[in-house]
Amino acid sequence: MNFAKFKFIVCTLLLLNTGTAVISADLLPSQMISTSIELLELKLGNADNKERLGENRAELYSIIDKSLSPYFQKKYAGRLVLDKHWAVANQSQRKRFTEGLYQALIRSYAISMLNFDVSKITVRPINSNLQDLKKITVKTDVDYKGELVPMNFSFGKFKEGWRFYDVRIEGVSYIRNYRNQFKAEIQANGLDAVILRLESQK
Repeated sequence: MNFAKFKFIVCTLLLLNTGTAVISADLLPSQMISTSIELLELKLGNADNKERLGENRAELYSIIDKSLSPYFQKKYAGRLVLDKHWAVANQSQRKRFTEGLYQALIRSYAISMLNFDVSKITVRPINSNLQDLKKITVKTDVDYKGELVPMNFSFGKFKEGWRFYDVRIEGVSYIRNYRNQFKAEIQANGLDAVILRLESQK
C-alpha cells in the first residue's frame, strides 16, 4: 500500500466516521483543520480533476461537506446569522434555515477551494492554553499564485468539544456577510421566503 493511499484511508476514517472514538477524542482545533485540508488535498486532486469537479458540482459539494461537517457547529452559525430573528423563529424554521445556510457555505467554500492549491495551505500553530479559552481562531495562509491569502476559522468550545462556526477569507466573514444579506431580505420578504430560496438553490 503506497503512502498516498494510506493517508487517504486514515483521513477518510477520521472525517467520515463522525461517531467513532477518533472524532469523540476531541482533536485540537488546529488538528481538525489540518486533517480536513489533508482530505481535501487528496480528494480534489490535480488541476484536471478540479476542472472535472467544477463540472460535477454534486460530487464537489459532497467532498467539501465530508471535510467540514464533523467539525462545523451548524446551529450556532445559524443563530449568529439570524441574530434577533432567531428568538422569534420556531423550531422548524431554525432547523431549515440552519441547513440551508450550511449548504450555502458548502457552495461558497467549494468554489474557493477549486481556485486555491490546497497543498499550499499552511496552518499556523496555536500558542495559547486552550483549557482557559472558550473561543479561538485557527489561522491559515493560502499561497494563491504567489500571494499569501489569509483564511481563518473561528472555533468555540461546545458540549461536543471544539467546533468551528465561521470562516474568514481575506478578512471577509461568512457569518457577517450572510447576516447583513439576510437581515434586509427577512425584513423585506419574511423568514419563510428566505428559507425557501435557500432550499431551492443547488
